[in-house]
Amino acid sequence: MQYRPPVILTFSGLDPTGGAGIQADITSHALVNSHCCPIITSYTSQDTHNVYSVYPLSSDIIEQSTRCLVRDVGPQAIKIGLLGSTDIVLTVAELIREIRIDCPQLPVVFDPVLAAGGGTNLSSDQLLEAIREHLLPVCSLITPNTYEACRLAELTNADQAAKSLVTDNLSVLLTGTHDESDKDRVHNRLYTQASETEWHWERLPDEYHGSGCTVASLVTGLLGHGMPLIEAVEQAQTLTIKALEDSYAIGHGQRIPNRLANDLYKS
Repeated sequence: MQYRPPVILTFSGLDPTGGAGIQADITSHALVNSHCCPIITSYTSQDTHNVYSVYPLSSDIIEQSTRCLVRDVGPQAIKIGLLGSTDIVLTVAELIREIRIDCPQLPVVFDPVLAAGGGTNLSSDQLLEAIREHLLPVCSLITPNTYEACRLAELTNADQAAKSLVTDNLSVLLTGTHDESDKDRVHNRLYTQASETEWHWERLPDEYHGSGCTVASLVTGLLGHGMPLIEAVEQAQTLTIKALEDSYAIGHGQRIPNRLANDLYKS
């Protein structure tokens, strides 16, 4: 039988630096031998320091592109990153509901990009409300950092926020790079209805452009292979840490994860 890698339908923004966004998705999926089908949601003006502008595409273009693709290619998982507008949130949520009519157990991973690494706010109150009401109910895993979890849940404690977002169908991977209460280690926590799992990683000395995109994309690619959630989350973190350790600088700001370093992953 001819080999076919798992197909990952990916909604995300275009990052001109190649560090985050749709380029991070493509290279991360390639790293774990999955195939990325990218749907660009927004163009951005950014460098390795910060995001300066977001230009959302027409939701009609996104809808047409997705329907055309899905008719031909059946995805094994869906990954969502920057959406850019309330209209796009609503469109993507509806598309996922339609896809899940035939594939009700299809993994959907959402990396809620609510602010840039340089601090620029990328989400209005209206967009956040649309995410809570329409997008989270069709997701199976979200991967917020501590700031994003608090904004999504409207709470000030990140762990309480993450726990409050968990449902029968939704798990939460809370990433701890933005929590500097421990200067030496990063603590990531996976919350599901059945369990809580925690990982502790040495805090690396630099800042990185696309680390959150990387771990979310890797989890999605591994879920597309049928890997169980906890194992996929653990492997994705291990691969992300290696990519950060092997990172490189292309500008004067954050470093770029080396997601295509040799021999990171063997299926």
